[in-house]
Amino acid sequence: MSTSIVGGGYLDPSRVAAEIFTPEQFTADDAMMFDTAERFVDEQVWPRLGEIEAKNPDVLPALMQQASELGLTMTDIPEDHDGLGLPLQASMRVLEKLAREQSFMLSMMVQNGIGSQPVVLFGNEAQRSEWLPAFASGERRGCYCLTEPGSGSDALAARASARLDGDQWVLNGTKQFITNAGFAHVGFVFAQVTEAVDERSGFTCFIVPFDAPGVSTGAEEHKLGIIGSSTRQVILQDARIPRDNVLGEIGRGHVIAFNILNNGRYKLGGAALGSAKYAFNAAIEYALGRRQFGQPVIAFGMIKRKVGQCAADIFAVESAIYRAGGDIQADSEARGGGPDAKLAALQNHALECSIAKLAGSELLWQVADESLQMFGGYGFLEEYPAAKYLRDARISRIYEGTNEINRIVMPRTLLKKLAAGELSLADADADAGAAQPDGPAAAVAPLKMLHARCFEAARARYGDGRGFDADQETMAHLADMEIAIYLAESTLLRVEQTGAGAPPVYRAIAELVLGQSARRVEALGRELALHLDIPLPAADLPVSDALELRQQIADFIIDQEGYRL
Repeated sequence: MSTSIVGGGYLDPSRVAAEIFTPEQFTADDAMMFDTAERFVDEQVWPRLGEIEAKNPDVLPALMQQASELGLTMTDIPEDHDGLGLPLQASMRVLEKLAREQSFMLSMMVQNGIGSQPVVLFGNEAQRSEWLPAFASGERRGCYCLTEPGSGSDALAARASARLDGDQWVLNGTKQFITNAGFAHVGFVFAQVTEAVDERSGFTCFIVPFDAPGVSTGAEEHKLGIIGSSTRQVILQDARIPRDNVLGEIGRGHVIAFNILNNGRYKLGGAALGSAKYAFNAAIEYALGRRQFGQPVIAFGMIKRKVGQCAADIFAVESAIYRAGGDIQADSEARGGGPDAKLAALQNHALECSIAKLAGSELLWQVADESLQMFGGYGFLEEYPAAKYLRDARISRIYEGTNEINRIVMPRTLLKKLAAGELSLADADADAGAAQPDGPAAAVAPLKMLHARCFEAARARYGDGRGFDADQETMAHLADMEIAIYLAESTLLRVEQTGAGAPPVYRAIAELVLGQSARRVEALGRELALHLDIPLPAADLPVSDALELRQQIADFIIDQEGYRL
């Protein structure tokens, strides 16, 4: 896998990326699982869209149980607890295939992710034996109770409290925006232990069965999008649970909260990618059949411009997300596998998890918007799918940590790795005798150098502590440079690895993505250089005919009648 499995290592100009995981590496057996998921949505979920969006409370639980019978709630549960234990990139692909209907997809994403993974990664053996087989079979459903009415991004400011009374914990507080709360059997609830127990107190995670005394839920929220999913408050009024229901350690809830979010951010990126593909292909189908001025509207240059750009952007994000999943999986396996290894691998790749979330969610919004435009006036009508895709897309930039928060997380994460000596941003050409990179490494090397010099200038100004936080616009610029570099390099590596067997359009996509990423990094670098008062180094950046490349890509997509790469 790439860059010897150091999270964020792709930004080190001295490193040369090697093999990465790409979607082309999935096997025929993998494809059978993915096809099962896609057929289930097409045949069972989509025909019930009206009932889902009418908030019929019985529909999603019934569909989730049907999905469980096909093994679709077993993907992320270890085999020794009755799950399938799929590699991360494979379980991601399953989720992507469920993303045609986003209310259902979100319910499944929670069940397979933040609604069960806390026990996988942090539970003791008794907790895993009690909960995981039931999660895998669909007998029990979970949810994640972190956010409160007064604490969103500042999760550690939660006011929910817990105190020990004999052999039971007593919890009080309210949790907000809890997905799946309407039909969950258990919640992973974060609360402040106010009185020390065994000399420990503070922010702690608890396993709270919803049939425990004092646990209730509020009414369903009325939302802009994903309106069929269950979103409620979880209300704790002297709720009583057993003493053994602490997950992890007292006072260490932040470790669970932040690391589970790494997994959630990665999965959200892939789910958004899947929805973007479905929205895009719906628009392609419509534009092929809609005729104006004597020809299909998809034949017009302005529509082809949208088709070519969206296809290239989907390909780039897809390349990045599966590269990240492959690296996290390889990292986990290199550490011996198992929950602790997976946890360490996710923590190591926190930066890439944020990239997946940012790139996937922003891709979805862009593609959903352009897809609606391709429908024209009909896109604004609820009887056509484009309006739903746009409504459902908007939340992706908010949950699992807002995109603004993730743009702060990324430079912070890199800063910690630099301070710890895990990687370096030293000039790749500092040693005059050093071998110069070639291939994709050579193409992205100038972009990495621009980022490295801007980052080190910011580091010199603000130090290795939290000084960066005083200049969040600088952090956002650096994060956007890091995203653009990762997308470009991942695309180039995927195309190079696929080799002669790849369609010719792969090369056109790689050239377009690289050229646009280079212009993006250069523009951000110029603004940062001026802000940080440093000279901007000259860089030999790639130049491409974006207009011609978009038309080539569009012609291929139109011929295939959709995104089939």
